[in-house]
Amino acid sequence: MKRIFLTYILFLLFASCSTQYEIHSHTGTSIDVKTKVDSVVLSIIAPYQNALSEKMNEVLCYNSTKMIKGQPESILGNFVCDLCLETIGGDANICILNNGGLRSELPKGEITKGQIYELMPFENELVILELNKSEINDLLEYILVRGGEPFGGMRIVVSNNETISAKISGEELNEQESIKVLTSDYLANGGNKMNFFIGKEQYKLGLKLRDAIINYCFSKDTITSKLDNRMSYE
Repeated sequence: MKRIFLTYILFLLFASCSTQYEIHSHTGTSIDVKTKVDSVVLSIIAPYQNALSEKMNEVLCYNSTKMIKGQPESILGNFVCDLCLETIGGDANICILNNGGLRSELPKGEITKGQIYELMPFENELVILELNKSEINDLLEYILVRGGEPFGGMRIVVSNNETISAKISGEELNEQESIKVLTSDYLANGGNKMNFFIGKEQYKLGLKLRDAIINYCFSKDTITSKLDNRMSYE
């Protein structure tokens, strides 16, 4: 009798362990949490907030034309690449950046420091790398496949989906042993699939790309840019 009873108990335990439970419905309510603004905290933050607002609202220059990004070239991309090359004063042959790194447009009219931060919110720094003939061709192929990226210091002619001419100061790139390329440290480390930069020695300029733009704008009463067929199709 005891054996039968124990067997029955074990059967019940086994059955209870194998039972599956499912939740078919659930209802709940949300609780609104209302907080009061701490006037003491606001009074502490206010001076810093006001100082930051004053800094960001500082007018750097006047922009004579609306600058937006695009492909195969753009007024904004040309502007940023050209000013970067001008800033370093001939230490590099060309400059290449990426459209994704330009985060906003520059409207026509007064340009503030805050608008430059919106254009370039990243802490990327400018670096120079040296490419050999093979790597130069990889760079040109990259620009072609991407349908254009911001660059300065050279002109590219494309025909039948091939680069038929790429020149710096009238000289063909593929005839040169090497060229010096100015770019951001993000791209120099292979960002945006610029793999031809990976492993190359970087000469760091100690200058953020954003600061280069700010300094350039601050040094000018009026800034401007234009499309100049630096990447053209035949």
